[in-house]
Amino acid sequence: MEPISSCLTVIIVLHYNGLEDTLVCLDSLVPQLHQNLELVVVDNGSTINPISHLSARHPSVPVLRLPVNQGWAGGNNVGIEWAKKRGAEFVCLLNNDTIVPPFAVDLLANAARRVGDCLLHPAIDFADAQDGVQLDPTQLSCAKEYPDHPGIYELDFAYGACLMIPFTVIERIGVFDERFFLQLEEQDYFCRARKRGIPALCLPSVRIIHRESRSFGGRKVPLKTYYMARNSLLLSSKHDRGLPAYFRSFRKLVWSLYGLARTGSSARKASPSWLTLCLWVTSSDQHAAFTRKGIIDFMRHKFGPYSG
Repeated sequence: MEPISSCLTVIIVLHYNGLEDTLVCLDSLVPQLHQNLELVVVDNGSTINPISHLSARHPSVPVLRLPVNQGWAGGNNVGIEWAKKRGAEFVCLLNNDTIVPPFAVDLLANAARRVGDCLLHPAIDFADAQDGVQLDPTQLSCAKEYPDHPGIYELDFAYGACLMIPFTVIERIGVFDERFFLQLEEQDYFCRARKRGIPALCLPSVRIIHRESRSFGGRKVPLKTYYMARNSLLLSSKHDRGLPAYFRSFRKLVWSLYGLARTGSSARKASPSWLTLCLWVTSSDQHAAFTRKGIIDFMRHKFGPYSG
């Protein structure tokens, strides 16, 4: 017998301008739907209204059209509210640039129901085989199986490309913080869950394919750098207590920025250097300019979407 979920799960696909990606994603999902597995597309204020295009191919899939882009956090919050009104027990947040094999969502829902309150992910493979694996704890030497649940592994983060959340978790810790808009909002959610004893887990026997950051236009673009810089500081301000914690968060941000500095400079083979980083941050490099903007906006308490 095929692994059909026995509890109502709503898949939320967040769409923003990437019509072809969304159609491919829906092509993989729609044949899997049944009475306990529903799907909704949240259009996050796309430039062109996608409803006619999506409905022409998948007329049974509801589309919620938002007037403006509310970011990953805000768009998913709208989908979560819709799923709540449907009486869902679980939501599965899914990027539109993913491809989901048969029964993947049912298997995740069934596993989450066995475990109880958790944030549950599948393993994730990059679409381009040469890029390898994006998420698979079995490939890490430090991976630990979750007690009493063989084949399910603990994570020290949450990842939003595919995230199964029971509504009991949402009732305990709320929805996503829309100040983040994009980037690190799922890590904020992980930190909030961890404080309540709710684990982040991965079921690597379930795998999906991810064409990462297609709506951004790529993995390393200046706008993504802006959100990473600003939201890293916001995340630290929310969850770090004491100088050691602040230092750890600041060090992570510095190392990320240094990686960009090395990519865009003749120092790419040099060892880490504060001088290299400082020269880069003050340079005309686009990523550096967006980094400065992100830091300034954090200091001004200016959150939400990038405003130029």
